[in-house]
Amino acid sequence: MSGEEDFLPDFYVLARILALVRNGVRKRRSLALMSGLNYRSFQRYLDYLVEKGLVRDGAEITLTPKGAEILDRLEDLIKEISSRENPFDTKRR
Repeated sequence: MSGEEDFLPDFYVLARILALVRNGVRKRRSLALMSGLNYRSFQRYLDYLVEKGLVRDGAEITLTPKGAEILDRLEDLIKEISSRENPFDTKRR
């Protein structure tokens, strides 16, 4: 796709999508809605995750072992930077 090589994903969004898949959300439409992205943006992220070997796209989206490892690392970084135990907790302190 033209322009895909210029795509710089938001790592927080990547982690959110990967966490949703790990937690059992496997349908494309549900993932798009729960990720908080419009469908076009979600598709761009999904294509990126598939290209990097972090998820498999089929009847259901599944996390690869590499995707699980990357998610663990992203969660650790987000926890450290945000000082939140749950990196996806959006409540203000």
